[in-house]
Amino acid sequence: MKSHIIILLYIGVACVSGKINPHEYPTPSDVYNQRKIHMKQSGRHQPEYYGYEPPCPDAEDIAPCVCTYDTIYKATDLDCSAVESEEQLKQIFKADFPLKNFRKFHIEYNNNLKVLEGGVFNGISFQEIKITSSDLEVVELHALDSSYETVRDLLLYGNKITSFPFDELSQFSKLHDFIIHYNLLSVIPADAFHGLTTLDYLDIAYNNAEIVGTFQDLPNLRVIYLDHNNITTIPAQFINTGSSRVEHINLSFNNIVSVEPGAFDILYDQIINMDENSLSTLDEATWRPYLEAGGWAEPVLHVGVNPLVCGCDIAWLFGRDHLLYQVDDWATCNDGKFMHSLDPSIFVNC
Repeated sequence: MKSHIIILLYIGVACVSGKINPHEYPTPSDVYNQRKIHMKQSGRHQPEYYGYEPPCPDAEDIAPCVCTYDTIYKATDLDCSAVESEEQLKQIFKADFPLKNFRKFHIEYNNNLKVLEGGVFNGISFQEIKITSSDLEVVELHALDSSYETVRDLLLYGNKITSFPFDELSQFSKLHDFIIHYNLLSVIPADAFHGLTTLDYLDIAYNNAEIVGTFQDLPNLRVIYLDHNNITTIPAQFINTGSSRVEHINLSFNNIVSVEPGAFDILYDQIINMDENSLSTLDEATWRPYLEAGGWAEPVLHVGVNPLVCGCDIAWLFGRDHLLYQVDDWATCNDGKFMHSLDPSIFVNC
């Protein structure tokens, strides 16, 4: 109590003497700013976001986009789901952005944005670009150029895209996931994916598209979805990625009538899904290498709902090496019989 009285008397005397101006007495904000200045002068590390310099642009300048900052992961995201037009989106990225590198850019359930214009992001980069369940129709050349060296996940599914700059894909040096399923692409050039050394997950399903070229030099590819497109023949080296990680190749719901030998990478435990196609036979030269590579979790070849003739051309599946067990249980013949229910003795004279 005595010490408090002494301090108060000291401050009072000091104010009378002019040594302390009560209007200049440091506020908590002053103390905070002085501490900040001291840290800068002393060379101590400044975190990316410390409260006094928000990484988001002024909210009014980017409305209706919303910028949020994740204090745990020290990352900034931008959601533009409410954007009203291409021109408005372009104007938003002309605002003053204190930060040039964002974690995420999202647009979902938007019926206004039809074209993602070239240069729209005005130098702002993202690690994830997600435009989904919207009416986007065209992604122009150079629309994504500011994220060539940063984007990891490019997610464009559930739109109405008819045009995408596939020729630019080779410039995405960190691309990990590319998902553009459920769109309206008519042709997809497989060659555009050559050399994407970081690509792990590729999904271009549900486009009813013709896929031309081959998928090669993708050393880290793990999954590739090509189902629900307009593929009729599979050429040699169609999926020749050089990857030792490919787990699943999905080619179901196309109109495939033939598969050339050497069409796919040969890997243990790699599942190839050919359900709901137009295969009339399982050619030994094509399929034996994949079945011999085998797997343990489940059969590696899925050929349910194909018009397989089930004559002497499939006798090789019923040999002593029992390769039939690497074909799924739903494989049926064109007369409706399940392949696994056939009596092996019918192939004795083949």
